[in-house]
Amino acid sequence: MTENKSLIWDETFPSLLLKGDGAAAFLHGQTTADVFAQKQLERIFMSCLLSTKGSLKALLEIRFSNNIAEIVIISGEINSIVDGFESVIFPADKVNLEVIEPIRRIQKINNFDSWKMSDFKWLDNNQLIGTEFSNCMRASKQELAIWKIKQGFPSFQREINGETNPYELGLADTINLDKGCYLGQEAIARFFRSKSLKYQLRYWEAFGKSNNFDIGNKFLNINQDEKLKKKVGVITSSISVNENLFIGLALIKDNFINNTCYSENGESITIKKPVSFSQPY
Repeated sequence: MTENKSLIWDETFPSLLLKGDGAAAFLHGQTTADVFAQKQLERIFMSCLLSTKGSLKALLEIRFSNNIAEIVIISGEINSIVDGFESVIFPADKVNLEVIEPIRRIQKINNFDSWKMSDFKWLDNNQLIGTEFSNCMRASKQELAIWKIKQGFPSFQREINGETNPYELGLADTINLDKGCYLGQEAIARFFRSKSLKYQLRYWEAFGKSNNFDIGNKFLNINQDEKLKKKVGVITSSISVNENLFIGLALIKDNFINNTCYSENGESITIKKPVSFSQPY
């Protein structure tokens, strides 16, 4: 990221509208946030949508206005979310679901502060950007991709792959453990009680050839005494920064997150905790 200019993340996201007297109760039972408490604060809040086994399906931002909830899908697949919601909406829920025009979302970015803690705005497509962003430049596609990787921002079908849970992806701060029942709660409670995760998301960087760092490639731990190679992680995101420097995200086995890792071709891998990663315990 360029040091001498302020950059903004300017992206448009698919959005839904949930209307009716039961909107808050419905979302409270479907997502990881304490929706009733957040609704009282009258601000946009983040929440996760999970499967019954606790794996992350989507990352959402939600805003209430009376009995109307605007839902922006920050990471996830809208058709799957719509189908999932519609399959569990009954007349007694007193809600209606609509797909609405995508929401434009704008946020200042840097490589030091978590994206989850920084101010942002939702805009209609014809709404002016606002004076607070007037002296900023829109991040290029490459700049944005690098920033998201350093943040540990989970991408759909990469980090959000149908198996990973919010704790593994550094989203513990989006889960309220004291609220009532919600989809995936039992699995999340088990993860929390066990204090043990299969993987944790990590930022990585390495020098080498591009095909050594393709998505799906393994990271290894090498026992120098016994010359053994053990799989300790898998690449979920990868991008070339320059001719031979690559960065990305990987799911690393929990008991190896502080160890030295190597590519399948022997390159040494630098592993770091992503900027926005929230510790699960």
